[in-house]
Amino acid sequence: MSQLDDTETPLVLLGHVDWIWSVAFLPDGKQVISGSSDSSTRAWRVEDGVGVGTVMTQGDGVLAVAASGDGKWIATGGRAKTITIWNATTHQKVVESKGHLDRVWSLAFSQDSARVASGLHDGTVAVWSTTTGERLAGPFEGHDHLVGRIAFSPNGERLIVGCGDGSIKLFDTSTGSLVTAWKGHTTVVCSIAVSCNGEFLASGSRDKTVCLWETATQQQIGAALEHDRDVNSVAISPDGHHLASGGIDTKLRLWNLTDIIPKSPSLKNVASSETSSLCNFLDVNLPSL
Repeated sequence: MSQLDDTETPLVLLGHVDWIWSVAFLPDGKQVISGSSDSSTRAWRVEDGVGVGTVMTQGDGVLAVAASGDGKWIATGGRAKTITIWNATTHQKVVESKGHLDRVWSLAFSQDSARVASGLHDGTVAVWSTTTGERLAGPFEGHDHLVGRIAFSPNGERLIVGCGDGSIKLFDTSTGSLVTAWKGHTTVVCSIAVSCNGEFLASGSRDKTVCLWETATQQQIGAALEHDRDVNSVAISPDGHHLASGGIDTKLRLWNLTDIIPKSPSLKNVASSETSSLCNFLDVNLPSL
């Protein structure tokens, strides 16, 4: 497989045989992981798209994946109503957290990598121990059913929401007030990812495209990146140089952003070593169906 050096043509990684629901980068940016309805989670080398290690398999479809900030753990969850923690190096199963009453649609690690939060299809949220699988807090209730993807800005001041009408909305997290909104896609926004320094974001949609946006101005950066079918999940590497996207066509795509992002003058310094190590957002993976 060729190197990822073309900004217009992505690496297309084949291996999954059913929809890809969730993608995430490991914190060093050298690997990306993908979870699929085919019940597998796969790791891929960003440089050339080669599969890494053994395939991680659980009992039912994988709807959410996450990587811990210390690079030690991978968390997966899905239709089996469990969270599985895997060793990120060996891909061996470490622990399972059971007791969920519905499908696990979202996962996020705490900054210290000791806890993982889960969001369910029924709207409940809980927090679990990474090492023992014990539930530490929750379930927290009172949420509506999950209908899009949500991500926090790195400083926690903004909440970015992808909506069913194709719009993207930014909210002030301290007041809950709407800061701005814009029409990003022609139909449902299924996924949102924010760069580690918060200067740009990516959105994936049922309209078969991924779009890049300058956070400060909401201006689109470059042309839309096209898929064959709906895009369920997007992720930005910690250094801001790569984008991963996956969806219904079962293909994981890796895009080189190095020549796309600098076209906007304010985005030439996309990430630094200071921000890259702290890039661990609460990214809530929500159903597009």
